Amino acid sequence: MRIREGLEGARLRLRRAVQRPRGLRMHLLVFALALLVPALVGGGLTAWQLGRTYRDTAEAGLQGAARAMATAVDRELDVVATAVSTLAGSPDIRSALLAIDQPDINYTLADLHAQMRAVGEAFGGWVVLVRPDGTQLFNTLLAPGTPLPRARGFPWISRAMETGQVVLSDLFTGGVAQRPILAAFAPIFSPGGGAQRELILILAFDPARLADLLAEASEGSVAGLIEVQHGRFVARSAAHAAAVGNDAPAWLAKAVQGRRSGVARGPSLDGTEVVAAYQRLKRVPWAAMVTLPAAAYDAAWGKPLIVLLLAAVALLAAALVLAALLARRLLRPVQGLAREAQAVAAGQPTPPVLPSSPVTEFEALRTALGRAAEGMRARAAAEGRAAAAEEAAAALRTERDRARLYFDVAGAMLVVLDADGTVRGINRRGLEVLGLASEEEALGRNWHDTFVPERLRQPARDVLQALAASHGAWEDTHENRLLRADGEERLIAWRNAVLNDAAGRLLAVVGSGEDITDRRAVEEQQNLLMRELDHRAKNVLAVVQSIVRLTRAERPADFAAAVDGRVRALGRAHTLLARTNWGGSDLGAVIEAELAPYVARRRASFVGPAVRLAPEAVQPLSMILHELATNAAKHGALSRPGGRVGISWSPQPEGGLRLEWMEAGGPPVPPAGARQRGFGSRLIEATALQLGGHVQFDWQPSGLSCQLLIAADRVALQTLASPAGVAKGEPAEGDEQRAPARLEGCRVLVAEDETPVALELEDTLRQLGCTVIGPAATLGEALRLAEQEIRAGGLDAAVLDVNLHGQAAFPVADLLVRHGLPVLFASGYHELPGGWAMGGGQGQTARLHKPLARGALAAALQRLLTGSGDAPGALRHEVRPSSGKRRRTCRSGPSGS
Repeated sequence: MRIREGLEGARLRLRRAVQRPRGLRMHLLVFALALLVPALVGGGLTAWQLGRTYRDTAEAGLQGAARAMATAVDRELDVVATAVSTLAGSPDIRSALLAIDQPDINYTLADLHAQMRAVGEAFGGWVVLVRPDGTQLFNTLLAPGTPLPRARGFPWISRAMETGQVVLSDLFTGGVAQRPILAAFAPIFSPGGGAQRELILILAFDPARLADLLAEASEGSVAGLIEVQHGRFVARSAAHAAAVGNDAPAWLAKAVQGRRSGVARGPSLDGTEVVAAYQRLKRVPWAAMVTLPAAAYDAAWGKPLIVLLLAAVALLAAALVLAALLARRLLRPVQGLAREAQAVAAGQPTPPVLPSSPVTEFEALRTALGRAAEGMRARAAAEGRAAAAEEAAAALRTERDRARLYFDVAGAMLVVLDADGTVRGINRRGLEVLGLASEEEALGRNWHDTFVPERLRQPARDVLQALAASHGAWEDTHENRLLRADGEERLIAWRNAVLNDAAGRLLAVVGSGEDITDRRAVEEQQNLLMRELDHRAKNVLAVVQSIVRLTRAERPADFAAAVDGRVRALGRAHTLLARTNWGGSDLGAVIEAELAPYVARRRASFVGPAVRLAPEAVQPLSMILHELATNAAKHGALSRPGGRVGISWSPQPEGGLRLEWMEAGGPPVPPAGARQRGFGSRLIEATALQLGGHVQFDWQPSGLSCQLLIAADRVALQTLASPAGVAKGEPAEGDEQRAPARLEGCRVLVAEDETPVALELEDTLRQLGCTVIGPAATLGEALRLAEQEIRAGGLDAAVLDVNLHGQAAFPVADLLVRHGLPVLFASGYHELPGGWAMGGGQGQTARLHKPLARGALAAALQRLLTGSGDAPGALRHEVRPSSGKRRRTCRSGPSGS
């Protein structure tokens, strides 16, 4: 309110000042100027306009050069910051951080010293690794093991540790270099992705690097860099060695401190008058400046203006002298009246009585002013007393409002209770927690009877009594529940303190509380999720362990194939459950997932109403279907070209589900005495019991007929959309049933961070006739191998794990597809993260789900290399050679061709 009144008063006074009559001297002066101005304007307009144009052009050119210089230096500093940030995040630096407290740290630092010295020399500087307290671990200016002083850039070390970002220093003297230097400080984060910073990596360099940049860009003028705060030269295109670290001219330092950009002039270091344009940098608090000699700058526009100025000064001087001579006699009484009015307004004694004025109007004004002076003094005295009283009252109101603001601004709820538990104060946050609209609803009420659940009131009173008995020596911290106005209970974490009088009697208890209801609920939910995840993981491991122990086979290869198939069936069931957040799955989707290759080749079909399987029924049914499909592929209908399998299901009157498997077109069914009962049959029967039903096998001459009954609590009939087909753009994993293709001479890059999986991939690819590049376990290693092979022109394809130690492999995929190389992703995700689209939109790519099948891997690579999904045949994949690179040829065909 006071600010608005002050602005209105100032606006009113300005309006009055503009509108009030001017003095006689001003009128005479205006009269003289009215005679001279037309002549001055007519004679000097052309010269002024021309001089201003030249001046603006010269000034704009200088400012443009300064902006360009600032941009170039900012870009150079960005390069330095990016380089030190990249070095700080490199695996070698992270390895040093892991070994920082190990006995062999000196060997680690020695290896790192050689690498960092090469990097520092590439930037024309050196690299330093320090602890947060400034202790140097190594400095590439000195040999490893040389005693090192404490680093001198401690302000920037502290800032980098606090912000977690790259910090660029001002000019300072290096403890080892013993000369002015610049440096970039980058924090090194703890391994494992944490936010803790334990070391600082410094990339130091000589300011002469920037001086050379200024010299290249200045094109004849003198350019430099100045620290805004200290006014020191950081670099200079001319006489850099003499200027660096020294103070810039005072006029230039003051100019760059006042504005971000502009033009100033003054003497240079050698005493020559110069004009300087300057521009602040974005990256650091420096200013880039470009100078020209003042003589050259002024020559373009100064001469016409000087002539005009001299003539105008002469004419104005003559007019002023004439006006002063004419007005001197008339102005003397006017000045006396003005002095008397100022004395009255300021409450000062009245000046001596003025003599009579020869001008009638002035004499009347003098008489009236004397009469008004006495009345003004009386009113001023009364107004002063009233203003003092109002000021005191306003100060009291301000202090009261400030105290209330401090109370309400606290993020926690604050409650003040007297000795008997009556609420004497509560802040805004406390009202929000209690669900109250105003503090009147809480003040004066008993805290325990109103806001504490009945079952907890006596313990709460006991706490208050204990606080009263502590005489201020005990600070209480505890948790209890509050009762909101709407009846909801909230859990509050309290921290209480007591206020006692001089005799030790309790005056009040001040409680600071934080509502932790939601946080506690989240913690309990997280614990529940962790227990459920542990339970499911152990169940899966137990199932896999049982599969491995119970599988029987004569040959190791048959054993591996049987275990691999059953584990992949288990993985497909988990993929279906993951897509529905473990909410069950459609029966048709389960059947299609297990028989996808045969459905796609129209050798299997299924029909039935929409049925939703319970989550606990998806995995057992997938295992049953896998065993039936495997038996059909080895011994039944799917082992012959004309054989087919049909699956149908229907609800039962008692609420269960009957699923029927029918084979036709297979080999003759052996007699009952010749059939062998293996682990697969036992697994099917035991799993059927797990589904709350049973299974019945019927060996018809036309083929196997199997009927499976599933309990009613495992299924639910409902209307569902038709199951989706096999995902387009992805290889069908059932292609493993074909004979594996041979990929003679193909060079395949492998990136996989799980060692057993990487070894299996390498072994499989070598058996297919491929040359394996890698395997690479990290993103950086994969990028290095890919770039190396692309330069050599010797790579044909790549198999990439999507996640390499927490980093997505998509940068490697981007690099490969840009060079026309096919990429096969191996992933446990049912959808690729990061928005990667399969198909032609992002190159020739495909995806296989883990666990991988050997036949599916070969078929997928063959499909990518040929660009079709036909059966394996002769193909030729040529890598387009770059200049000077050899041409490679990758041939593929069926196994044994």
